Amino acid sequence: MSSSGRAHLTAPATVALLVAVYAAGLASVVLRPADNPVAVWWPAAGLSVALVALTRPGRRELALVAVALVLATGLANLSGGRPLDLSLAFGVANTAEAVAAALVLRSGPLPGPPRLGELRDFVRLVVGALLGATIVAGLLGAAAAPFDLGPALDVARTVFTSHSAAVLVIVPVALVRRGRSGGLVPGAYVAPAELLAQLGVLGLATVAVFLPDHALSLTFVPLLVLVWAALRFGPFVTAIELVGFATAVTLLTQGGGGPFTNDGLGPILSASVAQGYLVCAVLLTLPLAVLLQERNRLFDTVGEERQLFRANFTDSLVGQLLLREGADGLRVDEVNRTISTLLGREPDDLTGREISEILDLGAQRRLADLLDGSAGWRGRGGVVGRPDLRLDIAASRISHGVDERVWSLQLLDVTAEHLAHQRLQEAERLTSATLDTTACLILVTDLDARVVRINAATTGMTGWSAADLVGRRLWETPLAPDSEQELGALLLWPNRSGAPVVGEHDALTRSGERRRVVWSNNLVRDHDGRPAYAVLTGVDVTTERASAGLVTHLMQASVATAIVGLDSAGLITVFSSGAEHLLRLPAHRVVGQPFTQLLDPDQVRERIGSTDHATVFAALTASIGQVEEASRDWWWIDADGGRRVVSMTLSATGTVVSTQVGFLCVGRDVTEQRRAQDVVVAALEQQRTAVERLRAIDEAKNEFVSTVSHELRTPVTSIVGYTEMLRDGTLVEPAPEQAPVLERIARNGERLIVLCNDLLMLSGLDSGAITWQAQDVDLAEVMRAVESTTPGLLRERDLTLVWEPPARPAVVVGDGEQLERVLLNLVSNAIKFTEDGGVVRVRLDIGPAEAVLVVTDTGIGIPDDEQDEVFDRFFRSSNAQRAAIQGTGLGLSIVASVAAAHGGTTQVRSAHLEGSTFTVRLPLKG
Repeated sequence: MSSSGRAHLTAPATVALLVAVYAAGLASVVLRPADNPVAVWWPAAGLSVALVALTRPGRRELALVAVALVLATGLANLSGGRPLDLSLAFGVANTAEAVAAALVLRSGPLPGPPRLGELRDFVRLVVGALLGATIVAGLLGAAAAPFDLGPALDVARTVFTSHSAAVLVIVPVALVRRGRSGGLVPGAYVAPAELLAQLGVLGLATVAVFLPDHALSLTFVPLLVLVWAALRFGPFVTAIELVGFATAVTLLTQGGGGPFTNDGLGPILSASVAQGYLVCAVLLTLPLAVLLQERNRLFDTVGEERQLFRANFTDSLVGQLLLREGADGLRVDEVNRTISTLLGREPDDLTGREISEILDLGAQRRLADLLDGSAGWRGRGGVVGRPDLRLDIAASRISHGVDERVWSLQLLDVTAEHLAHQRLQEAERLTSATLDTTACLILVTDLDARVVRINAATTGMTGWSAADLVGRRLWETPLAPDSEQELGALLLWPNRSGAPVVGEHDALTRSGERRRVVWSNNLVRDHDGRPAYAVLTGVDVTTERASAGLVTHLMQASVATAIVGLDSAGLITVFSSGAEHLLRLPAHRVVGQPFTQLLDPDQVRERIGSTDHATVFAALTASIGQVEEASRDWWWIDADGGRRVVSMTLSATGTVVSTQVGFLCVGRDVTEQRRAQDVVVAALEQQRTAVERLRAIDEAKNEFVSTVSHELRTPVTSIVGYTEMLRDGTLVEPAPEQAPVLERIARNGERLIVLCNDLLMLSGLDSGAITWQAQDVDLAEVMRAVESTTPGLLRERDLTLVWEPPARPAVVVGDGEQLERVLLNLVSNAIKFTEDGGVVRVRLDIGPAEAVLVVTDTGIGIPDDEQDEVFDRFFRSSNAQRAAIQGTGLGLSIVASVAAAHGGTTQVRSAHLEGSTFTVRLPLKG
């Protein structure tokens, strides 16, 4: 068995314990009272529990030990003279007890074998002992009747007391931990003389109390001596003394001595009482010894930690102060050498000062306020009177007293770090300002090609924000090369050559626009020269590339526009292919020549008065930049000496450095255009003359029509009047055969009057001579007035005329007489072009903002291809002509003209032989 009680049993120790179990069991069986079939004390139970508890963990090991225990205890009973079956029953019961108690002991929270070092360990020991004793007592009590062991209750009582006492007395010897270096009490020195004296007193007390025929009830005396051992010598010595004391008490009681045999209890019951007495002795002394051992161990730990803290505090490279909290704040109680050196003050000068006199926390509250109600605080501050010092401060509470609290304050000089951090921040701000004010794309990546930063120009030029790009690999972004291989070549090349690589790639903006970007990059290296970051700088050259391509295209394209570049002296520097095509001159022949030699000298002399190049060029460029540059036609001389009319614009070219570096002449061949313009001008002049003649003819026609109408209306009116007098017999009663002739004369006369009136009205509309009356007109009244005149139109006709007036007035602003004429013309036309048996319907509707006159008939209709001309003057449809229906073709033209003059519109809907619908819309009075 391990001397320390902290290691698992070795194989030899296991065998030795099995032998001890056998020997103790055999002795208990042999020495049991003759009249008791069970032993009154069973030390083998304690040895068995210790054996199982200290066995190495594992089901296989536990099973082997259990089988060995069954064999050892069974063999001990068999050797003591018990039958085989009873011996086997005792072996199984004892093994069950040992396994149950040992499993309780092994259920502790700490790894390794069970131990007896704390009070909770002792509680497990008591629980295990009682559980095991209960199991074995129950099993053997149940076997009492079959094996004729006596009354079951007596057997169970005897077994319970003997086994529980044996486990509580013997097992602690195996589990208790001895002091370091073999000492009896951990952390304490005990004089051997005291131990010898205590042992002597214990022996004398035991003998005195348990001598044969002793009648005095002094059983408490040995317990006091055992308490002495528990107080002074620790659990191990106490456990050893308990084993010896239990052996002596058991033997003396079994021999008939001691106070438990003189009360007439009998040997069996007195033995059980003695075992109970031993249990009480264990419960009284062993917990006390364990608690004192825990206390001593705690004192040792506290002392060691105090020494460690003192050593750390004094010799620490970190400045430390101990602060004691009082009514007047936090005052320095102690300082170490480091803080004295750091602050440049003697310890005596710091001790006793309030902490605010030493530390400057800036705009923060006092340290006492920061620590109030907390277990610690961390922050940064300075030193009073030393603005150059910056300290990291950590405060933690090391004393939790109610009246007084002690704090540990650690101060770390971070002045150099603070200055370096400030310089780093300044450098960072400078870098950020540089990046954000640089008008080009800048991407910073790590060595995995992940974007770690972009500048403001990148967002402004592409629309991609930092949230869109940071954290993504470059080839995953829409800006840089879109393949890992291209990007690898871009990034790895500087490592080989030392010079930045320049590459040109397409980049995609957030809006989907594709931009051409020239990328250059280099690596940022750390202090060891190893690459740390890659910086890619991109310049958007989309406009430059497009402009360059456009210029190249313009200069090389064979177009009619000539582009000629001139230097400040007027010598030709650029001669486009358009100029070559225009003048049929190769560029190499004219480059370097004076520009004025391209112009017609006669025209130059006429306009400027000189043919000298300098004079002419100065005159051509004199107004550039002062007035708006306008094109002017000049004669240019081609290779064959021919003259071409060129519309020429001359402008200055410059840069931000120089306001003028040359001139640009843009000329367009307008020779054919000018010839065409001359032809057009001549044609327009002829057309203007023809229009004037037509206008004069039209005015003459209108005047003729007006004159004829006036001249015709007077005699026709007389003819109609005299005819009416002849018809009604005013002059003479007409003969019957004369009546039809007179009626025909009157009808044709009326037609002539209507025709004259229509012609006069149209003539007045054209000339603007007609004036309209602007008054309120109710179209419902107009409708009723026309309705009253229609009976004469229906004479000798079989037609149905339906009138649908509105329920309320439809007031418009206009000339009532003319509006009545509009409706009358529409109704008379509908009657005229509708065959007998047909229907003519007149309806007036009132809308939100307009009145609608609708005249519908079931007459001969108007073909679709003629409806666009129905409102033209003198137009008569083909259906009317075939039906030989009389008319002038002026009625609908008058309707449209009058409606338009009133701000209205006129529409027709018709089909061949399916009737017609005429609609007039007039705005209501607002």
